Amino acid sequence: MYLTVRFCASVTALSLGVVGCGNDLKISQSSKCDGQQQGSEETVDSPFDADQDGYFDAANPDCLETYAEALLDCSDQNEDVHPGLSEVICNGLDDDCDVSTPDAADVDADGYDACLDCDDVAPGVNPGVGEVVCDGTDNDCDDATPDDTDADLDGYGSCTDCADADPNVSPGTPEVACNGIDDDCTDVTPDGPDADADGSPSCSDCDDMDNQRSPTFAEICDDGVDNDCDLEVDDGCDVDYTGTYTMSTTSTYSCAFGFVSISVNQLTVIDARPVISFSARGAQPGTMSGTIDSADAFSVDNILSGSCTEEYTLDGSFVSDDHFTGTFKATFVETRPGDCYSCADQSWAVDGYR
Repeated sequence: MYLTVRFCASVTALSLGVVGCGNDLKISQSSKCDGQQQGSEETVDSPFDADQDGYFDAANPDCLETYAEALLDCSDQNEDVHPGLSEVICNGLDDDCDVSTPDAADVDADGYDACLDCDDVAPGVNPGVGEVVCDGTDNDCDDATPDDTDADLDGYGSCTDCADADPNVSPGTPEVACNGIDDDCTDVTPDGPDADADGSPSCSDCDDMDNQRSPTFAEICDDGVDNDCDLEVDDGCDVDYTGTYTMSTTSTYSCAFGFVSISVNQLTVIDARPVISFSARGAQPGTMSGTIDSADAFSVDNILSGSCTEEYTLDGSFVSDDHFTGTFKATFVETRPGDCYSCADQSWAVDGYR
């Protein structure tokens, strides 16, 4: 407690005509944060509420002893900070002077509060992780590391652009028919029209009005259709050429006073790969036997031995399931001159159909 002391100066009544202590010097009590108003305080403890918000300086030991926690100001220079206020998120201030209500929470407990974390409910997203390309998430909370790249600068990143090195190919580009490119990056719009809806556009389909024919189909044997559009019917199939074939023309010849008489207008084929035989009515040429290869080429013959040996041969190939073409020959070999009489070698181009 400070005392007030008065110093009174005496002046002779003769010189001043006054006797008293009107000009006394006073020493008043100093300000103190004690809940009372000292002489130097305008209001109770006013020097200790610098920001005049009604709360007293928590940094002053006397205020700590005098006032309850609810009246202590953790920042006595800022009237917007004191107990009773609501905490303002991410302003860097302890607005309510309560450390239990932080400036920002870390909801996902990933070490980054909501002020720094761009997604505080996803623990895999924060400024400390690496960016994962094409997952649709800003993993590292940094716009400078994009989720995608656009190498060809066509406005579409590699996540959606099927050819990110070609600026003429992107989801925003119209499809160009029959250029062999998926211009718009979608299978919904094919490279060309597909009239028969067989999955192959007209650019590659050998018959876009026939849904049984497409370059993507496998060949079906024995249906007489070029299913795979390779310009061959039943290619790769083992075709059995057994049957009776009618000649487009009749091969005829007679010599040796009628002992040799050839008249071929039909041939019966027995296909037992690699063995094959062609038979005609009558002794000449009889049954010609031989082989057929993988390319459907055949070579058959029949030799009738004697003083005049008769050799009958047929060489050719099957050009379809029911059509062959070839050369039929009759050759006569004499043991002695004159044995074959008037017979001379013959040759016919033949076609057979079944």
